[in-house]
Amino acid sequence: MKIRPNSFTFFVFVIVFLMMQPFAAFSELIAPTRTLNGPQTLTGLLSVFSEPPALPVLLDGVDIGKTPVILKEVASGAHTLQVKGTEKEITVPPGKSLQLSFFKDVLIIIPEKKPHVSTNPKSEEKKKQETKPEKSNRNKEQENPLYWPMNPLGPIAE
Repeated sequence: MKIRPNSFTFFVFVIVFLMMQPFAAFSELIAPTRTLNGPQTLTGLLSVFSEPPALPVLLDGVDIGKTPVILKEVASGAHTLQVKGTEKEITVPPGKSLQLSFFKDVLIIIPEKKPHVSTNPKSEEKKKQETKPEKSNRNKEQENPLYWPMNPLGPIAE
Protein backbone atom coordinates (compact mmCIF):
# COMPACT_ATOMS: atom_id res chain seq x y z
CA MET A 1 0.00 0.00 0.00
CA LYS A 2 1.59 3.15 -1.22
CA ILE A 3 0.67 6.53 0.15
CA ARG A 4 0.84 9.33 -2.30
CA PRO A 5 2.54 12.53 -1.20
CA ASN A 6 -0.60 14.59 -1.92
CA SER A 7 -2.86 12.42 0.26
CA PHE A 8 -0.20 12.32 3.01
CA THR A 9 -0.05 16.11 3.03
CA PHE A 10 -3.84 16.28 3.16
CA PHE A 11 -4.04 13.92 6.19
CA VAL A 12 -1.30 15.78 8.04
CA PHE A 13 -3.08 19.09 7.36
CA VAL A 14 -6.41 17.69 8.60
CA ILE A 15 -4.86 16.27 11.78
CA VAL A 16 -3.00 19.49 12.56
CA PHE A 17 -6.13 21.55 11.83
CA LEU A 18 -8.28 19.39 14.12
CA MET A 19 -5.73 19.58 16.92
CA MET A 20 -5.48 23.38 16.69
CA GLN A 21 -9.21 23.97 17.11
CA PRO A 22 -9.27 23.30 20.88
CA PHE A 23 -6.33 25.68 21.44
CA ALA A 24 -8.09 28.44 19.53
CA ALA A 25 -11.23 28.01 21.65
CA PHE A 26 -9.31 28.74 24.88
CA SER A 27 -8.17 32.12 23.63
CA GLU A 28 -11.77 33.24 22.94
CA LEU A 29 -13.24 32.62 26.42
CA ILE A 30 -15.50 35.38 27.67
CA ALA A 31 -15.18 36.57 31.24
CA PRO A 32 -18.27 35.82 33.39
CA THR A 33 -20.66 38.70 33.99
CA ARG A 34 -22.55 37.11 36.90
CA THR A 35 -21.64 35.07 39.93
CA LEU A 36 -23.51 32.51 41.98
CA ASN A 37 -23.47 34.91 44.93
CA GLY A 38 -26.13 37.07 43.25
CA PRO A 39 -26.13 40.80 42.67
CA GLN A 40 -23.86 42.83 44.91
CA THR A 41 -26.32 45.70 45.41
CA LEU A 42 -29.47 44.66 47.22
CA THR A 43 -32.70 46.15 45.96
CA GLY A 44 -36.17 46.62 47.36
CA LEU A 45 -39.58 47.20 45.86
CA LEU A 46 -41.46 50.51 46.08
CA SER A 47 -45.18 51.05 45.46
CA VAL A 48 -46.80 54.49 45.59
CA PHE A 49 -50.57 55.03 45.36
CA SER A 50 -52.45 58.34 45.42
CA GLU A 51 -55.84 59.94 45.42
CA PRO A 52 -56.24 61.45 42.84
CA PRO A 53 -54.15 59.19 40.56
CA ALA A 54 -51.67 60.27 37.87
CA LEU A 55 -49.50 62.45 40.15
CA PRO A 56 -45.77 62.71 39.30
CA VAL A 57 -43.45 60.74 41.61
CA LEU A 58 -39.81 61.74 42.16
CA LEU A 59 -37.29 59.53 43.97
CA ASP A 60 -34.12 61.42 44.93
CA GLY A 61 -35.06 64.07 42.37
CA VAL A 62 -35.44 61.56 39.50
CA ASP A 63 -38.86 61.05 37.90
CA ILE A 64 -39.92 57.39 38.29
CA GLY A 65 -43.40 57.75 36.81
CA LYS A 66 -46.93 58.73 37.73
CA THR A 67 -49.06 57.18 40.42
CA PRO A 68 -49.85 54.40 40.83
CA VAL A 69 -46.23 53.21 40.79
CA ILE A 70 -46.39 49.49 41.49
CA LEU A 71 -43.42 47.34 42.57
CA LYS A 72 -40.69 49.62 41.19
CA GLU A 73 -37.28 48.08 41.88
CA VAL A 74 -35.05 50.59 43.69
CA ALA A 75 -31.76 50.43 45.59
CA SER A 76 -32.28 49.67 49.25
CA GLY A 77 -31.51 52.35 51.80
CA ALA A 78 -32.56 55.92 52.52
CA HIS A 79 -34.25 57.97 49.78
CA THR A 80 -36.24 61.17 49.40
CA LEU A 81 -39.68 60.59 47.89
CA GLN A 82 -41.63 63.51 46.46
CA VAL A 83 -45.26 63.40 45.31
CA LYS A 84 -46.97 66.63 44.21
CA GLY A 85 -44.62 68.85 46.19
CA THR A 86 -44.78 66.76 49.39
CA GLU A 87 -41.44 65.24 50.40
CA LYS A 88 -40.78 62.38 52.79
CA GLU A 89 -37.61 60.59 53.85
CA ILE A 90 -38.12 56.83 53.37
CA THR A 91 -35.97 53.75 53.93
CA VAL A 92 -36.45 50.89 51.48
CA PRO A 93 -35.63 47.55 53.15
CA PRO A 94 -33.40 45.18 51.13
CA GLY A 95 -35.33 42.36 49.48
CA LYS A 96 -38.69 43.62 50.79
CA SER A 97 -41.52 45.84 49.63
CA LEU A 98 -42.43 49.34 50.85
CA GLN A 99 -45.89 50.72 50.07
CA LEU A 100 -46.94 54.35 50.45
CA SER A 101 -50.21 56.18 49.91
CA PHE A 102 -50.61 59.88 49.13
CA PHE A 103 -53.92 61.23 50.43
CA LYS A 104 -54.83 64.83 51.31
CA ASP A 105 -51.24 66.02 50.81
CA VAL A 106 -49.81 63.46 53.28
CA LEU A 107 -47.59 60.45 52.47
CA ILE A 108 -48.58 57.46 54.60
CA ILE A 109 -46.60 54.21 54.88
CA ILE A 110 -48.90 51.20 54.43
CA PRO A 111 -47.82 48.44 56.86
CA GLU A 112 -47.21 44.93 55.54
CA LYS A 113 -49.87 42.38 56.37
CA LYS A 114 -48.38 39.50 58.28
CA PRO A 115 -50.00 36.07 57.92
CA HIS A 116 -51.93 34.99 61.01
CA VAL A 117 -50.18 32.09 62.72
CA SER A 118 -52.05 30.23 65.42
CA THR A 119 -50.06 29.77 68.61
CA ASN A 120 -52.39 27.20 70.13
CA PRO A 121 -53.66 24.57 67.68
CA LYS A 122 -55.67 22.81 70.43
CA SER A 123 -57.95 25.81 70.85
CA GLU A 124 -58.86 25.62 67.14
CA GLU A 125 -59.75 21.94 67.54
CA LYS A 126 -62.05 22.80 70.48
CA LYS A 127 -63.77 25.49 68.40
CA LYS A 128 -64.39 22.98 65.61
CA GLN A 129 -65.87 20.50 68.07
CA GLU A 130 -68.13 23.16 69.60
CA THR A 131 -69.57 24.14 66.24
CA LYS A 132 -70.87 20.66 65.39
CA PRO A 133 -74.61 20.84 64.76
CA GLU A 134 -76.69 18.94 67.26
CA LYS A 135 -80.07 17.44 66.54
CA SER A 136 -82.79 19.79 67.66
CA ASN A 137 -86.14 18.88 69.20
CA ARG A 138 -87.78 19.70 65.89
CA ASN A 139 -85.84 16.87 64.19
CA LYS A 140 -86.94 14.50 66.95
CA GLU A 141 -90.58 15.52 66.47
CA GLN A 142 -90.37 14.89 62.73
CA GLU A 143 -89.08 11.37 63.38
CA ASN A 144 -92.07 10.67 65.65
CA PRO A 145 -94.83 8.86 63.64
CA LEU A 146 -97.50 10.73 65.63
CA TYR A 147 -96.16 14.12 64.49
CA TRP A 148 -99.04 15.71 62.58
CA PRO A 149 -97.36 16.47 59.18
CA MET A 150 -96.45 12.80 58.96
CA ASN A 151 -99.89 11.67 60.09
CA PRO A 152 -102.73 12.71 57.76
CA LEU A 153 -105.29 12.38 60.55
CA GLY A 154 -103.60 15.16 62.54
CA PRO A 155 -101.91 15.19 65.94
CA ILE A 156 -102.84 12.37 68.23
CA ALA A 157 -102.98 13.11 71.91
CA GLU A 158 -101.62 10.40 74.07
